[in-house]
Amino acid sequence: MTMSPADTAASRSPQSPESSGSRVHAPGFWRGLGAIAALELRQRLRSRTLLVLAIVWFAIIGAVTVSMWFVLSLSSSTYDESFDAYPLFSTIVYFVLLFGTLVAPAISAGSISSERANGTLATTQVTLVSTWSILLGKALAAWVTGLAFLVVASPFVILSLALARTGPLQLLVAVLALALQIGLFTAFGVGLSAMISSSLFSIVTAYLLVALLSVGTLIAFALAVGVGTRYTEVEYRTFSQQYWEAYSACETGDQDSAAISACQERVPVECITETQTTSVSPTDRFWWILAMNPYVIVGDMVSVRHTIDSGNGDLFSAVSFGVRSMQKSPSTPADYSDCPAQPSDGFSSVEEQLEGTIPVWWIGLGLQVLIAAGLLWGGYRRLDTPAARLPKGSRVA
Repeated sequence: MTMSPADTAASRSPQSPESSGSRVHAPGFWRGLGAIAALELRQRLRSRTLLVLAIVWFAIIGAVTVSMWFVLSLSSSTYDESFDAYPLFSTIVYFVLLFGTLVAPAISAGSISSERANGTLATTQVTLVSTWSILLGKALAAWVTGLAFLVVASPFVILSLALARTGPLQLLVAVLALALQIGLFTAFGVGLSAMISSSLFSIVTAYLLVALLSVGTLIAFALAVGVGTRYTEVEYRTFSQQYWEAYSACETGDQDSAAISACQERVPVECITETQTTSVSPTDRFWWILAMNPYVIVGDMVSVRHTIDSGNGDLFSAVSFGVRSMQKSPSTPADYSDCPAQPSDGFSSVEEQLEGTIPVWWIGLGLQVLIAAGLLWGGYRRLDTPAARLPKGSRVA
């Protein structure tokens, strides 16, 4: 039997997967995400840059820990006080956060744009791995890389915790807060890397975004409060200068406290009326701007407010107390008088001052998640294939 040329060519051609019974299935979302993350991590491990950077980071945080411990111990011995290393813990955690804000954009904001510039991104895009798997896989790899630096710093964080008057629960919260912030920073970088073709421009933009959250929120809050501040004149009655001079004169000599108190009670009350200009700042309308600051988020999550009562407040409690107290509406200035009441040295407790306020960390964290979600969505639209339109000068493969 004679075969035609078409039959001969068909007999030599390989069978398709459908005709041979074997079908190629696209990997699921999680499997594709894991494959991309593993590939990205292997590429990062081939470079010695991360190893050198980790060694330098270990040396720097070690030097900072030793220096802070020396300063605190020297201060305690100078003022003849018991050694309190609690400020050391908050300082080290904030220093790790500072390093995270510097490293996270560098290890994430060039992950996609550099491959697009080198022409290797198209090789991954033509596979059966979904666009979300590619995008989130690279974000996961960048997050794991950032967590590696957190692991490098963990011995000094644990050491500062061991020397401080706190418990392991606060350590877990601090590590969780740092991990979340590093994860969000890397998500910012990967989203911008997918949206922007230039690797250098995407890294610079990521740094600007982190700086906007860290420093820009402080500037924006100060400007907003400054614009909204109003000034008003208030009349008030207070003790006269002659009264205070007579009141203070009772403390001279070698009299005991009972005699001094009796003398001060005999001083005749003399009051005067004065007028002063006072400012009213609407911090209750703009405090949410500071809630997006990563240092405020970490401070409010990890803070232990009882340290303020003892007068040895750490950075966490100071930041948390400052932002939460801004939630209260400033009282409208009105005429008032502190006469003829005796001077009072009493102060309200921290709980009383913060009554009616809410934690700010979950609000700031939610706003940061919205920013990260928006950037990742923009990166997905830019990365998805087939592309409806390519920017001018883009290379396809």
